[in-house]
Amino acid sequence: MGSGKSVIAKELAALLSCPFVDTDEWIEGRRCKTISEIFQEEGEESFRTLENECLEFLMEQENMVIATGGGMACHHHNIDLMNEMGETVYLNASVDLLTDRLWEEKQERPKLDNYHSREDLNSFISIHINTRLVDYQKSTHTVVIEQKSIQDIAEEIKSILR
Repeated sequence: MGSGKSVIAKELAALLSCPFVDTDEWIEGRRCKTISEIFQEEGEESFRTLENECLEFLMEQENMVIATGGGMACHHHNIDLMNEMGETVYLNASVDLLTDRLWEEKQERPKLDNYHSREDLNSFISIHINTRLVDYQKSTHTVVIEQKSIQDIAEEIKSILR
């Protein structure tokens, strides 16, 4: 969350001249609800099931760049499915960078509503990353994004893809 997956994936798709899919947008379009509404009305487990359905649908497609939600890789063994589909990239960002980014947009993030101080948000992000790291590290590539532009990150990813 907050690493820039969607914007970087969109830039990468343009560099590679291939289609781009954002799984959150796909889910919102299918349900005619925002991710926040899905979380509030149906719960996180329902959302995670929708992510898995989206991934299974996208497995049938070829040659595209897919931006997933930050938790998709960590549920229903999705990281294994994602690695079967193609190459995966973990965008590695520091907790402080993510805290800065997410503090500015926390109203739009369903899981961040209850964090009223930067310190609490920073702690939440740190714990969240540590619990997800085992799945993130299964990605075929890791790119550190600190102090890099969107264009530079997309170019770096393009250069490491087989």
